[in-house]
Amino acid sequence: MPMAGPAYVILGRHAGAQSPVRAPDGITYLLVRLQAGESWTYAPPSGHSVAWAAVAKGGLSGSAPIAQGEMALFEPGGEAITLQAGDAGATFVLGSARPHPHPLHLGSYSVHTTAAALAEGEGRITEIAQRLRQEGPARTASGSVPVFR
Repeated sequence: MPMAGPAYVILGRHAGAQSPVRAPDGITYLLVRLQAGESWTYAPPSGHSVAWAAVAKGGLSGSAPIAQGEMALFEPGGEAITLQAGDAGATFVLGSARPHPHPLHLGSYSVHTTAAALAEGEGRITEIAQRLRQEGPARTASGSVPVFR
C-alpha cells in the first residue's frame, strides 16, 4: 500500500498518495502508525463530513482519549483532526467519507437503506445460520474442512 507520512492509504487518496484498491469515490481509509508522543493531523478531502477512528494498539488523545480496542466517531464537519499517540505509540485506522445520501437502518449483522431490506437481510442471515448448524461445516472434495487464515 502506498504511504503518505505515517499513513498507509488503504482506500481513496491522501496527501498525494492513491490506493491501488478500486473503491467508490467519496471514502478514504487509512492505517496509521505513530511513535510514542507523535502527533499527526488529518485534513479530510472536501465534502468528507463523516469521520471515525479505531485503535488497534496503544492509545490516542485528541478532543478525548481513544483507548486500544475503542472506536471513535468524530463530530460531523470537515475540520482537520489532530491525534497524538500515547506513551506506547499507536496503530489505528482512520476513515472519512461523504455522507451517505440515504437513511441507514442498522441491524445486528448488516446495514440497509430501508427497514424492509434490513428485516429481509437479517432474516436471511438467520436462515443461513440455522442451515449451517443442521448441516455442519462445509467440506472440500477431499473431506477436509477449509481453514482461512
